[in-house]
Amino acid sequence: MIKKSILYLAFFITSFTVYSQSNSDTLFLLEGQMEVKIKEVGLNNIKYTYPDEETVYTISRYQVSKIVFASGREEVFESPIKPVKGLDDFEKVFITYNPEDISGLQSKGELFSKATGVTTLSSINQVKNRALDKLKAEAAMTGANIVFIGNIYQRGNQYGGENQAGNSTQTTFSGVGYSTKKIKLETVKSQIESRTFHHYQTHKLNRNSWSPERSITTQYGPDRKPIMFKINEVVEKEGELFVKTDGLPTKTRELQIIHCDDEALILMERNEKVTINYYLITDQNKYFKNLASRVIL
Repeated sequence: MIKKSILYLAFFITSFTVYSQSNSDTLFLLEGQMEVKIKEVGLNNIKYTYPDEETVYTISRYQVSKIVFASGREEVFESPIKPVKGLDDFEKVFITYNPEDISGLQSKGELFSKATGVTTLSSINQVKNRALDKLKAEAAMTGANIVFIGNIYQRGNQYGGENQAGNSTQTTFSGVGYSTKKIKLETVKSQIESRTFHHYQTHKLNRNSWSPERSITTQYGPDRKPIMFKINEVVEKEGELFVKTDGLPTKTRELQIIHCDDEALILMERNEKVTINYYLITDQNKYFKNLASRVIL
C-alpha cells in the first residue's frame, strides 16, 4: 500500500513537472500576442525565450499590455504607446530617446522637423514645441505611432549689433518613425474590395510650412450625392501595402495604406519634403448615415 502511494505521488510530481514545462507564458503585445517563456521582467524591458529554444530576446515594457503566466497569474502594464490612425491623432505619438523602445518594430522612415521664431524675442519653448508638434504630425501621417529621436539642434535668440543682423531661436528634430501596428494583407483586401470610397479630406505637411494643412475635398455628382469610387487593386511591397486607384488627383497611381477599417481608409503620397494623406471614408461611414437621415425641404 505504501509502495502504491509512493508511486502515485511520484507520478503526480512527474506529471506536474512535465505539465509546467510544456505550458508557455503568453505575452500580449499592443498588436497581437505570442507564446513565450518569460525569463525576466525588469524596470524597462522584458526578457523571454521561445518554447524549446535557448536564445534570449528583449522587448520594451512599453510594447507589452500584459503577461499571462503559465501558472495563470496575470501582470498588466500601462503603456504610453497609443494607437495612431492619422493626423487627427498626432498628439498621441510617443517620443523616445531609448533604442530599446523601438526594438523589433517596423520602421516607417526618416522624419525631420524645423521651427524658427518670428523675431529675436520669440519664446524658445514655444518654438521647440512647434517643431515637436510638426515631427509628431509627420510621424502620424506616415503611419508611425513612435518616434525615436536621433538628433536635436537648438539655437537661442541671437541679438544683432550695428553691423550684424540678429537671428531668432530655432529648433530642429531628426529621427525615425516606428509602428506597433501590423496591417494584414488579407484583412485589408477584404475590407477594401467590399467597400466604395469617397475622398473626404486631404492632409498635407510641407517641412518648410508652419503646420499641416487640412482641406475638405468632398465633391458631389449630378444627383447631389457625394462621388464614390472603387479601389482598383491592393498590392504588397517590402512589408508595406499599397493601392492602385484612378479616383484620386495624385501624381502616382500607387499610394501607401496608412490606416484601414470599416469606416475609413487613409492613403499616403510622399517625397523628401512633402507628405500628403488622402482621407477616404467608406459607404459604411456614419457621415453617410447622417446624410441619409437628413430631411430635404
